Amino acid sequence: MRRICLILALLLPFAGCMQSKNIDEYAYVLNVGVERGTTMPYLFTALVSVPGGTEDTKVENRVVTAEARSFSEAYETLNAAYPSRLSFARASLLAIGEDLCRDGAQTNFFDFAFGKPDLWPNLRAVVVRPPVRDVFEGWISEADPSLRKIKTAAGDLADESGMTADTGYSTYLEAIGDKRFDAMLAYAGVNEYGLSPDLLGGETYPYVGGSLLVESTLKTSIAGSAVFDGDRMVGILDGRHTMEVLMTTGAFRKGEMHFTLPDGSTMRAALYRMRAPKIRLKNGEATVRLYLEADVLEPTSLPMERDALKSFLTEQLETELKAVLAALQRVGSDAMGFGRYRAAQFRNAADWEACDWKSEYRSLSVTFSVTLMLSHDAQRE
Repeated sequence: MRRICLILALLLPFAGCMQSKNIDEYAYVLNVGVERGTTMPYLFTALVSVPGGTEDTKVENRVVTAEARSFSEAYETLNAAYPSRLSFARASLLAIGEDLCRDGAQTNFFDFAFGKPDLWPNLRAVVVRPPVRDVFEGWISEADPSLRKIKTAAGDLADESGMTADTGYSTYLEAIGDKRFDAMLAYAGVNEYGLSPDLLGGETYPYVGGSLLVESTLKTSIAGSAVFDGDRMVGILDGRHTMEVLMTTGAFRKGEMHFTLPDGSTMRAALYRMRAPKIRLKNGEATVRLYLEADVLEPTSLPMERDALKSFLTEQLETELKAVLAALQRVGSDAMGFGRYRAAQFRNAADWEACDWKSEYRSLSVTFSVTLMLSHDAQRE
């Protein structure tokens, strides 16, 4: 008996290993997508990376779908039909169909979406122009078999260009449930869909998701932003206008803009945040002070003196910021986050909840004041 007990004791530490799965038994979901279904409420799409693909890539990427009434149902359906066990341990991007977002119909899905598999609240959330399958397949390329680019695309683009938002799933849920601010998510689409006008209308800046005029091995791009009023998507902002919203929220770091000068010529300037914005809100009026550096990229060809150029760029930015705010107020989206400052004026949550902030916001008067330093005059934070 002692010998049997000793053998069992020696084997016990290896019991977990005896039941563990070989790594090749798993397929890894990198992107998760949901849009409106045909026969059931939701169409669930997953971009799956399977180890042991071709000899050159060592990985194979596939897109799989399932219609279901809930995320858990889709999860079980895909696992029953897929030859490998699906793991969500490497998932980094949540794609939400624009068809759901326009009606706010994605909220019911999220109520129970992430309870079962091993997803976490740090997923990056993007809005995609359906079908999600086309968007995911547009990211599959022999040039990037491991899909490294799309795993960090939203964050990298937000940091390097300022032309899109970098919003986590948890922040998105916070915006839906908390009227202190509204969400702004990166927007993605297949490149050849055609131009999508943004909220300001007129001649659209080319960098809007689903309308990039490019040809490359990747057929899908992330650019521009979808803006929300609570849980409902109310429009798209192009890259330039996204930058101006991010300047106000403090999330902007750097980016490039084109400006049309008084004589009709154009110039490019790299813009950098010098310090955090300062915002004051009181009695239905707000002031926003922004501190930026402009690095003119063709300084020898400019027909304006330095001080005149500084004044011109400052006026252009202040005018555009005011126009972007007016467009957001028109659709009821507090993407600039003025509600955060209004909420701070209440002593308790109950009083804040009783406040009709959205009505106040639509009539909020905001003054934008830009302090602009030309390059070599500035010291960034």
